[in-house]
Amino acid sequence: MVLAVTRVRPRWTVRVARRAVRVVLTLLTVVVLAVPFLVAWRLYQSQRYLTRQEDTPAALVDGAARERWQGMAAGLPRRAAPVVLTYHDIAKDSSSKYVVGPRAFERQMAALSAAGYRTLTVDEFVTYLLGGPVPERSVLLTFDDGTHGLWTYADRILARHRMHAVSFLITGKVSVKRPYYLSWQEIDRMDNSGRWDFQNHTHDLHTRSRTGPDGATGSLLINRRYLASTGQLESQARYEQRVREDLVTSLKEFREHGLATPRLFAYPFSENARPGDHASAYVHDLLNRLFVAALSDKTGTAQPVGRRSAVAQQYQRLEVFADTTADALLRQVTARTPVPATGDPLRAPQRWTGNDWKPLTDLRFLTGKGPHPRSGPYRYAAYAPYGSADWDHYTVAADVRALDPRGGGVSVSARVGSPAQVAARVSYDRLQLVLGQKVVAERQLLPGARHTVRVRAAGARTTVTVDGTVQVSTHHAYGARGTGGIALTLSRRGVPDWPAVGRVRLTSDRAAKTRARPFDGVGPWLERKPHGTGWMRSAVVVGGGRVQPVGTRGWSYAVYDPRRSGSWTDYTLRTTVTGLAERGLHASVTVRRGAREQLTVRMSKGWVSVLTGPDLAVRRVMSHKLARADRRTVTVTVRPDVTLVRVAGTPALEVPAHGGTGGIALSAYRASPLQPWPGFDAASLTGPGGGAP
Repeated sequence: MVLAVTRVRPRWTVRVARRAVRVVLTLLTVVVLAVPFLVAWRLYQSQRYLTRQEDTPAALVDGAARERWQGMAAGLPRRAAPVVLTYHDIAKDSSSKYVVGPRAFERQMAALSAAGYRTLTVDEFVTYLLGGPVPERSVLLTFDDGTHGLWTYADRILARHRMHAVSFLITGKVSVKRPYYLSWQEIDRMDNSGRWDFQNHTHDLHTRSRTGPDGATGSLLINRRYLASTGQLESQARYEQRVREDLVTSLKEFREHGLATPRLFAYPFSENARPGDHASAYVHDLLNRLFVAALSDKTGTAQPVGRRSAVAQQYQRLEVFADTTADALLRQVTARTPVPATGDPLRAPQRWTGNDWKPLTDLRFLTGKGPHPRSGPYRYAAYAPYGSADWDHYTVAADVRALDPRGGGVSVSARVGSPAQVAARVSYDRLQLVLGQKVVAERQLLPGARHTVRVRAAGARTTVTVDGTVQVSTHHAYGARGTGGIALTLSRRGVPDWPAVGRVRLTSDRAAKTRARPFDGVGPWLERKPHGTGWMRSAVVVGGGRVQPVGTRGWSYAVYDPRRSGSWTDYTLRTTVTGLAERGLHASVTVRRGAREQLTVRMSKGWVSVLTGPDLAVRRVMSHKLARADRRTVTVTVRPDVTLVRVAGTPALEVPAHGGTGGIALSAYRASPLQPWPGFDAASLTGPGGGAP
């Protein structure tokens, strides 16, 4: 007999199975019920942080408008330093003067395009600032604050015109104060489009605070905060810590959100550093060390993108307002586009301005054809104040006439708009040379109602010649800040009739431009590409005798273009190394660069060392302990058989050489990326090899 055996499942396994089924069913129920809520939440988040863009109809541009816009740019050079524009927001139906409507913005872009202007990327703009080639006629479109209208309206308008723009972000406001500011999601889409670059506008210092007991307010970036509890300003140390922490936090936000390290900075409210103010001087120095350039809408004098602005690394922008028409914008942009110092300026009446910087509508008063003003003893006209701001090595010649022996006269001015402005004041029988407001020379002229005046600005010297015989000159010590254009002033003081100006001619000394002026930003500074695969442009800012490293690395190494300097000999390099106040900082000057006899002078807070030999086979010649200082002045002279080194506080040193030639290099090191870079001030190169003037 066979017995059937039946296995009985234990009760606990049955209970576990039932519970598992119930759990699975419960989870399925939760998922089914949660999906609509998750979809709704995702949609809500998408609408909150990635809103819908709006299309703006293309501007209707008739033939007359296009011809007018093209005419405004006629005669301008095909390649010129760019003009920087400032917008704040693009939005509909706003009552703010800082908000431009989408249709107005669309028409402005159409006007720029018709006039032959292209838009630059930050890389293209920075390349030019660092000594690269002059770009085609262009503008840099910038938007302050990172407002939402850039995504909603401006992005699609830029796409239509194939244009590029820059947004300066207040990183602490992104995705927080919606919908006024952009979200990180929108910024990511804009960044990926290739139409936008994002740069720095502080993390949380775009705000005003009390700066004194009288209730005055100012930007927290360049002012120490007034503490009502103590009745005093915050300490300088606390102020510097606050500013540095804000900028470090802002740069960290860029990294964490996958954006490129910003190379440009825009001052909040365009309140920039003030001369002589210790607090803002610290910010000015810190910004120079963190960024290639700082931008502002308010600089006091004409500071276009050029040599004069490179001295302070602070460049002026043209602000665009709600009521700025396309014609008005293009008129201002063309007025700020650099023009050459050649030809007859009277043939370009649209480029002349009065003493209020407003365009002059009629130049006939200059030539004696009227109409003349009925009141006042003076009439002033300046030629292209922005377009001529960086002129140097040029001559202006003018025929003055209708001079009255009883008084009055004509002034022909050069270097206009700079601290070195010079005027040749010519009357019936006298010449006065005026520097600023001071008469520095005076000469008797042969009496006559007509005289020919020539004013030549060349480097630091200005020379005035009248009638080809009488000559006076003066010089200045302003470096690149001493450049500028021309102006004419008529005076009828003491007489009833106005004098006049006949022919005016401008000529440029082109030969002077070919000389090597490495510390004026003429010619590129280079560094080795990674792994030694060639040369690339160095991240240093050069201008007006100053070289300043920038960036986030620990080392900065810059070589003046070896193609221009490889055969130099008999030259002297002089500079003052600054910013050595902290431990872990040092800076070096190298001569005979690339030759077997290459020599480097390395300076720190308490030491100076002299090293000789190629980079990979260097040997120490001298090491000397010095009194601690944050500045060191060094002079190195290269001769065929010896290199002479002079550092303040040490004996002069002669290092034998064997005829090796070569150029120059500068380098800086910092132990921490939070430390400010050392820099090089008052740098100069003299001697046959350097090709110095």
